[in-house]
Amino acid sequence: MIAEKFLAKNQKVFCAFLDLEKAYDRVDRNVLWQTLNSFGLSAGLIQALRSLYRDSSACVRINGVYSDWFGIHKGVRQGCVASPWLFNLFMDSCLQTLKVEECGLRMGESTVKCLLYADDQVIFASSAAELQMMVTLMNCSLKERGMKVNASKTKVMVFEREESKTLCKIRIEGELIEQVDEFVYLGCLFSRDGRYDKDIERRVNAGNRVNGALHAIVRSQNVSTKARMAIHNAVLVPTLMYGSESWVWQKKHESRINAVEMRSLRSMLGLNLNDRVRNSVIREKCGLQDDVVTRIKKGMLRWFGHVERMNEERKWSKIVTRWYPREGKRKIGRPQKRWDDDIRQVGRVMWNRVAQESDEWKRLDEVFADWQTDLQTISKNQILD
Repeated sequence: MIAEKFLAKNQKVFCAFLDLEKAYDRVDRNVLWQTLNSFGLSAGLIQALRSLYRDSSACVRINGVYSDWFGIHKGVRQGCVASPWLFNLFMDSCLQTLKVEECGLRMGESTVKCLLYADDQVIFASSAAELQMMVTLMNCSLKERGMKVNASKTKVMVFEREESKTLCKIRIEGELIEQVDEFVYLGCLFSRDGRYDKDIERRVNAGNRVNGALHAIVRSQNVSTKARMAIHNAVLVPTLMYGSESWVWQKKHESRINAVEMRSLRSMLGLNLNDRVRNSVIREKCGLQDDVVTRIKKGMLRWFGHVERMNEERKWSKIVTRWYPREGKRKIGRPQKRWDDDIRQVGRVMWNRVAQESDEWKRLDEVFADWQTDLQTISKNQILD
C-alpha cells in the first residue's frame, strides 16, 4: 500500500528485505537485560526474567542416546510466552541508530524507515544511495548486539513503473545483494510494479491446492454437510482471503477467486459444471449468504473502519491509508485504480467521518455487501442524508 501511493505520482521506492540468521537463537542476553533497563522496566521484573534464563542447559538425543548436557548462554526461550515481546524490545533497540538519521520515505510530517514483524524486516528509502546507508547502519547495529544478517537471503527491490528498470546495487560487507522483481513478505507476494495480480493469482493457486487436499473429505458422505462446511470455512476461505484487506480489486480477479470456492461447493454437493446449476442456488444449498469475493470486500471495509477508530498510539495505519504524495506527476492517461476507490464510492466524501462511528460503519458494511447494485445511490440515501 505504501508503494502504491508513491507509484501513483511516479515516485520510486527502494527497499531491502533483511534476513536475520537464526534471529531468536542469537539474542545476546546481556544486551537484552540492558535493553529492558533502558526501556524503564522495574528491577524486580528484570530479575524475574533473568531467573528464567539462569543456568539454562540442553542436550541432544540421537536414536534414543542422549549427549552430555551443555550450557545455553544466547537466545530467547523457544515456546515461552515472554519470548516474542522480549525479542521485539531487543529488535527495537537495534533500530535506535536508524531512528535518529534523516532518511526513509516522507509521508506528510512523518517518515517511514522500516517495517518490522518479529525478525522479518524491510527498509524503505527514496534512493539507492540512501538505502545503502540505511542497510549499512542497520547491519552495524545488529552486529554490535550479536545478530547477523544473512546476505545470501537478503533481497533488494525497487518499486517503479512497469516500463522502468532501475539497477540498485546494495552491498553488505562487500557482498552484493540480489535485486529481485518480486518478493514474498509475511505470506504476501509483492511485485515491483506495485500491482496485486500475482499475489491474487498466488491465493488462487493456494486455494486450488487446498481443494485438492480436501477433495476426499468434501465428497465423503460419511462426513455431515455441517462438518464439511465448517472445514470449508476454516481452511479454504482463509486461504483465499489472506492479505486481501489491502488488495486493489479488478473484475478479472473476482471471477478467479469465486471459481475456486464454487469448485469446492460443487464437489460438496456432488455437482459439476455440466449440471448447469446456478452459483446462487449452490450457495443457498450450502447455507452461504455471500460469495467469497463479497466477504473479502466486506473485510476490506471492516478493516478500514478499525483503522479509522484506532487511537493516536497506532497512528501509522491511519497515515498509510489516508496519505497521498503531493510531489510528482501522474502517468498520462487513465489513473490506476487505488485501494480506497471502492470505499470512497460507497462512503462518498463522508467516509472518514462515518468510519469513526461503529454503528454507522456497520450499516455501511451491510450496504457494501450488495456490490452489484447502484452503490452511489445507496450511499447517498443511507449515509449522506
